[in-house]
Amino acid sequence: MRRAKPDRRTPMPVRPILALVAALLVAACSAGPAAPTPRPVPIPTESLATGMRVDIGGRSLWLRCAGSGSPTVILESGMTGDHRTWEDVMAGLGSQTRVCTYDRANIQPSDPAPKPRNATLAVADLHALLAKAAIAPPYVMVGYSMGGIITQIYAATYPSEIKGLVLVASNHPNEEVEFEKHLTKAQIDADRAQALDNFEGFDPFESFNQARAAGPLPDVPLVVVSSTVYGDWPEDWDPKVFDALADQLQKDLVKLVPHGRQVLAEQTGHDIPEAKPGIVIDAIRSVLQGS
Repeated sequence: MRRAKPDRRTPMPVRPILALVAALLVAACSAGPAAPTPRPVPIPTESLATGMRVDIGGRSLWLRCAGSGSPTVILESGMTGDHRTWEDVMAGLGSQTRVCTYDRANIQPSDPAPKPRNATLAVADLHALLAKAAIAPPYVMVGYSMGGIITQIYAATYPSEIKGLVLVASNHPNEEVEFEKHLTKAQIDADRAQALDNFEGFDPFESFNQARAAGPLPDVPLVVVSSTVYGDWPEDWDPKVFDALADQLQKDLVKLVPHGRQVLAEQTGHDIPEAKPGIVIDAIRSVLQGS
């Protein structure tokens, strides 16, 4: 799989899951056994200092909200990503309505939880968090990368709570099905093993299954914000094939609701929330306005 370069705010931004694992596999094969990835600890940014821990029933999740108003915008990070993904987006939206981000279980400063984790468990945690923090619906849900799968399942599970959706470089529920049509069994086995080896304990493949089984999304405004730069495919993957697959899957996300639309982050790779927060902010604003 392809991986964006980490920075101080997003220790492990994750691109479409299969592409990232394959890239890691190629590196591992050439460099020998890889050392375990250390668990990143958020540095004390302003957002960390102004957040709070919320007990959801025997363990706590870290939450930060800014601004006021309704609907509340809920920002969901990618696999192994944390709240720092959204600092620029929150700064641009806080004067318009209430905006909240949080860290899932096993991502500091939230508490650990039994592994493996998956999107359905993340949805249950988020639902409990919002209830305990007295953050009432309706919500505009914004999901980045694998967080887009969590967002889709939340919307399908609690459709009456959803005012709108924004999917930012989101995974598609059928991603591994489509990608694995073009991989050998050995590539698939190695790819899956590597993808499951993440400190969050998140199982993306079970999460894809859950998203496919979750049912339809509510008929609400949807904006899909997509990269235009893919690249970084492993050497034994045909970039034309996988560029086309990734592009088509983004177009297919738009069809999850009757009136979805796509916005392209021109000349931008996977790391859209930090590279081009303005385009994410504009997408959220359009959904807040009902278009």
